[in-house]
Amino acid sequence: MRVLIVDDNAALQEILTEVVTDAGHSAEVASTIDRALSLIASFRPDVILLDTDMHEGRGLILLDRMQDNSPSVGTPVIIIRSWNRQIPRDSPVATGRIEKPFTAQDVLESIEKVRAEGTDTGEAPVVPAAKQSETDQEPPGETLAQKGVSYGSSYVMFRSSSNEIHDLISAFGSEGCDVLVVTTRKKKTVMKRFRNSNINVLTMTIRLLGGHFDIYGLGTMIDNVEEFIRGAGRPVVAFDDLNKIMDRNGVNSTLTAIHQLVTKKYDKDHTFLVSLDPKKFTKKDKEILLNHMVNHDPIGE
Repeated sequence: MRVLIVDDNAALQEILTEVVTDAGHSAEVASTIDRALSLIASFRPDVILLDTDMHEGRGLILLDRMQDNSPSVGTPVIIIRSWNRQIPRDSPVATGRIEKPFTAQDVLESIEKVRAEGTDTGEAPVVPAAKQSETDQEPPGETLAQKGVSYGSSYVMFRSSSNEIHDLISAFGSEGCDVLVVTTRKKKTVMKRFRNSNINVLTMTIRLLGGHFDIYGLGTMIDNVEEFIRGAGRPVVAFDDLNKIMDRNGVNSTLTAIHQLVTKKYDKDHTFLVSLDPKKFTKKDKEILLNHMVNHDPIGE
């Protein structure tokens, strides 16, 4: 299932994305109503998870905007609400609800109910991603040349989604490069996106006492990346969401660490890929990255 998560809470975005992708579905995230409508047109979700609490409790505006659209949008919406939030009973697209606090099982059961109802109405049944990977051969992705990139150069993507960098990671892996994905996501979550055995994951999230999580420091990350480059044949290092690392370590420290890695002289050709949401960046911050990396923005967002 293609699942669109509409929520402006970064923590809930991450939780819901992990729950959805761990179950074999694909996910996109929208933090605004306008972005949600754009993704409905381009991503074509099978179901939408909508938090009523977004934008100070005005998340349900999306339902009206979907109906006002020409033609109207009929994608099923599962509403996530706090106990005191009222939800409309006359909306044709509001097909389910999840009460806060919710569990992963609540989310997955609601998605499965939408899938089952789609099958009952005569729509083509959706094969879960895990099953599909066993029975169908995935069509080949674009080559590096088709994507306009080449091994030995480094690229930065100013993107709100990690989809583009994951496509590049797959392309580099398919052409024999050894790829290290530096991420704050769980290793299992990231590895499910790729089939190449030469793609590795360095997760910067560590579990602390009491069930809390933190991101370990930049010095340890630099040591791990440099060790990988020394040992790899054709090394590619990809940072799939630099914003999360910056939230923990600060913008200046993180950019300094990236600058140190990208400009260091290694004894072999190599490639760095960096993806980040540009909203928290100044023009000067972007220029620091673009001094040594190419701006790879194929769709001009």
